[in-house]
Amino acid sequence: MKTLVLESLEIHRFRPFRHLQIPRLGLVNLVTGKNNVGKSCLLEALWLYARRGSQTVIWQTLEARDESGHPSMRGERDAEERALALKHLFYGRRDIREAIEPAKIGSVNSQTDLLSISVGWATWPTGEGGRREIQLLQPDEYPTIDTPVAVLVTQYGTQEKIVQGIDWRRIQRTDPKGIPCVFVSANGLQRLQVGQFWDTVALTNLEEDVLTSLRIIAPEVERVNLIGEQEIRRGRVPIVKIPGFDSPIPLRSMGEGMNRIFGIALALVNAKGGMLLIDEIDSGLHYSVQPDLWRMIFQVAARLNVQVFAATHSWDCVEAFQEAAMEDQKEEGLLIRLHEQDGEMISTLFEERKLGIATRDDIEVR
Repeated sequence: MKTLVLESLEIHRFRPFRHLQIPRLGLVNLVTGKNNVGKSCLLEALWLYARRGSQTVIWQTLEARDESGHPSMRGERDAEERALALKHLFYGRRDIREAIEPAKIGSVNSQTDLLSISVGWATWPTGEGGRREIQLLQPDEYPTIDTPVAVLVTQYGTQEKIVQGIDWRRIQRTDPKGIPCVFVSANGLQRLQVGQFWDTVALTNLEEDVLTSLRIIAPEVERVNLIGEQEIRRGRVPIVKIPGFDSPIPLRSMGEGMNRIFGIALALVNAKGGMLLIDEIDSGLHYSVQPDLWRMIFQVAARLNVQVFAATHSWDCVEAFQEAAMEDQKEEGLLIRLHEQDGEMISTLFEERKLGIATRDDIEVR
């Protein structure tokens, strides 16, 4: 029996979710729903939860959506604008110069397993010994201070609050420790990530898992490696050895599907003991290879104790997921459908048996 990172999920006032509850989660979870119901936002919430409110993750998610403001940071105005961009994290996108409720992510009805993220305002008066110490302001004090500075306040469970300056020229940022978590966007892993992840599995037993995934599309692949220097901005290039060719060939030359499945496999084995999050998992993959991809994910996730969350719009992907989930009776696969009801985002769960009925009878679950 595997230990799940999360057995349930509650998201409060984060992005489009005023209050979303998912009462049960499986080891492998497929998130479906129409456009603009929050599938990618749910993955972002899980990423923040796993990384305990990491400011690095926050800015990566905002920049991916062109929400981060101007990154130049050349003056006070730029710094303030960048801080104000944090409103996009919170339900309703209210101006952070007003008091807003924190976003909360964690297990349902749990205070010890809950991440809280909020924005506050502070001053840095000079204390004893000439040291400047941060002092959080109460909301009713905001109008009374001429030049308050925005800060990010995070707290996990009953641990001490972490207060971080958003203008990192003044205050050193420290990312809180979390659990292993890899986020694979619809565009795949970045080149530098690929190199870093490959170095952790090369010449280990996990390398065989990556090779096995490539053979789902191209059974003739004998070996895979990376060439180039990690320090180069472009990153290293994956190459594969194929019988009949005098020299290795670039992986990408074999099609986008090979590159996509390589990234997913690398991310999976590097998420050992934590979470793997995949947006638009079927991107670039023909429907015929998807059942074998899901079989590989179920098997490796169970062996490495990785809780997987993936999002899709595709009916082919849903059917492939259902097929693999029904075959693997040891680990639960769960489909989570997000949809809007009376202006609220809610979830409907389909475990293997219900999902089997839905796919057999062509019942819409996307």
